[in-house]
Amino acid sequence: MIPVLLLPAGMLATGGYLFQHLRGQRCRQARQRLATLADIRALRQLLETIPQHRGMANAFLQGDASFGAKLQAQQQRVDDDARILGRLAEQPLCRAVNARIQRIEAQWSDIKGKLQRLSATRSFALHSELTSEVLYLINDLAEGGGLLDGDSGFTQLADAAINLLPLVTETQGQARGMATGAAAQQECGIPQQVKLRYLLARTRDATGRAKEELQGQTEARALDDSLVATEDFLQLLETRILETAHIDIPPEQVFAAGTRAIDRSFALLDQLLDALQGRLAADARRCQRQWRLAQITATGLLAPAAWLVQLAL
Repeated sequence: MIPVLLLPAGMLATGGYLFQHLRGQRCRQARQRLATLADIRALRQLLETIPQHRGMANAFLQGDASFGAKLQAQQQRVDDDARILGRLAEQPLCRAVNARIQRIEAQWSDIKGKLQRLSATRSFALHSELTSEVLYLINDLAEGGGLLDGDSGFTQLADAAINLLPLVTETQGQARGMATGAAAQQECGIPQQVKLRYLLARTRDATGRAKEELQGQTEARALDDSLVATEDFLQLLETRILETAHIDIPPEQVFAAGTRAIDRSFALLDQLLDALQGRLAADARRCQRQWRLAQITATGLLAPAAWLVQLAL
């Protein structure tokens, strides 16, 4: 008789524990996703301030001394935004992510230390490498924090906000810088043409994928404005820079078109990040309610389990 009663008692107690444990794990995952998104939103600022520093440094190193003071002020903005790297380094992240954080800090320090001695071309390349590392770091955090999990229910929105739109802003930024320089010199050499065509192709690919993933997403209100501004910019590069025998477009016009496209892309990115945060917060609240219910249920199952144990004894 005793073993017969202990078996259902054990099943009740174990079932209740596992039920509330799984709900608690799901709740912790939801909170972790929210915390990870907060870190990514802080890193998003670097995706804007580092390319801005790149553009100012490019102009300064090409002889425009008026950018000297602006460059120093922008450097301080990057330093302020880069404080997130120190906070991330204090978190229990995997070795590869910590190594990337250290690499970003070292690269930025290196750029600041020898900027005055760099050529405009080398400075542009180093800034672009640094921005790429920030993009990789964002992806590393998103994967580690579960934001890109296929069963999350918002994978497409997260992919567009974390992988695609940040990439678009960077390829647009590089294209703007190179095309503005070509317009200023009224020529675009073969290597620059190859690079520009590559950037155009990557931009079109990323925007096309973003459009597919955001179809039907009511939060993506700025999508159409971003797509139009981006395509206008790309067509201007094709017709006035790449496919003309003589470049006669003013560099200010190229820069303005590129800036318009980048600004629209950042507006869409921020909109998507807001929407993703809203969904994650709602999911975290739902998980918290489910966990509390699971704890109540588990506690309720302990009573009959204890009663069966008493009968067995």
